[in-house]
Amino acid sequence: MKTSLTYLVAACFIATFSQGAEPERDRSAPKGGWVAPTAEELKKVDFAIPAKLPAKPKKDRKLLVYSLSHGFKHNSRLIGEEMLKRIEKKTGAFELTINNEATKWTSEYLRQFDAIAVLNATGLQSGFREEVNRKAFLGFVYNGGGLFGCHAATDGGKDKWPEYSELWGGAFGGHPWGKTGTWRILNYDPRHVLNQCFHGEGFDINDELYRQTHPYKKGNVRTLTCIDLSAKINTHNNNGKIKTVQPDVARKPGEPKPARVPLDLKREYPTSWCKKAGKGRVFYATFGHNESAYWNPRIVEHYLRGIQYVLGDLDADDASDR
Repeated sequence: MKTSLTYLVAACFIATFSQGAEPERDRSAPKGGWVAPTAEELKKVDFAIPAKLPAKPKKDRKLLVYSLSHGFKHNSRLIGEEMLKRIEKKTGAFELTINNEATKWTSEYLRQFDAIAVLNATGLQSGFREEVNRKAFLGFVYNGGGLFGCHAATDGGKDKWPEYSELWGGAFGGHPWGKTGTWRILNYDPRHVLNQCFHGEGFDINDELYRQTHPYKKGNVRTLTCIDLSAKINTHNNNGKIKTVQPDVARKPGEPKPARVPLDLKREYPTSWCKKAGKGRVFYATFGHNESAYWNPRIVEHYLRGIQYVLGDLDADDASDR
C-alpha cells in the first residue's frame, strides 16, 4: 500500500512538471493581461501621423522613453509605444529608445539623448528609487534636455518625490472627467505653434482627463488647452449637481481622506501645457487614457509638436501665463 502511494505521488509530480508550471503573471500588465492593438487600430494610428513634420530636425535626435507603470496599469501603453515607433519610422523626427530599467538612467547614459518621454507611466517615485537616478533624471532636464509626458506622466512624485512633480508643474489630483464621457476642450491659445493642429478651434474628446493639483498654480506653466468650464457637462453631474473632488490639501500618512468639495469653477484646469525648466523644455498633455487618443489626428499632431518642441526643433513660446 505504501509503495503504491509513493508511485501515485511521483506520477502526479511528473504529470505536473511535464505540463509546465503556471506562468507567472506579468506584473507590468493591467488586470486581465495586455490586449494588443488590432491591425485596424494600427492603421488608424498610421493615418493620424502627419505626412510632414511641423519642423525640420536641426540634427539627428534621440528620444528616450519610460513606459513602465508602478501603480495603475494602462493598456493604452501598448498603442502609445506603437505610435512613437510609427512616428519614428514615418517622419524620422527622432531615433527611439525604450528603456524601463531606471537603474540604467545615469547622467552618463542620459547624455546621449535629446529628450525624455514619460509615456503614461504611473508612480515613477517607485521606479526611480535610487537618488543617483533621480538626480540624473532631473539634472538632464534642468541642464537643457527636453521632457515630454502624456496622461499618467504626472501621476507620480508628490510627497514621495516632490521634485518630480515640481518639474512637471502639477500632479495628478483625480479625474472628474472619466473615460466613458465626452468632454469639451477649450483651445486656450489658438495662435500658439503647439496648437496649430486644432485650427483655431476647441474640440470634444472621449477620454479620461486629469485634474492637476499642487504644485500646479496659474502662472507656473504656459497653458495650451484646458477644460471648457462654460460647458455644463464638464462642471456638473447628470443629476445637475456640481462635480465634487478631493480638496487640494496635504495629508499625513494614515490620515483619512477629507470630505469631497465642489469643483472650483474660479480656477483653470489645463489639459496640456509647456514650460521652461531651468535650461530645459517641458510639454505635458493629459490625453491618452483611452486607446483612441493615439489615433486621433489632432491629438497625435499635438503630441508630435510637443515632442519636437522638447527635442529643440520647434521653437515655441513657453513663457508662463500672465
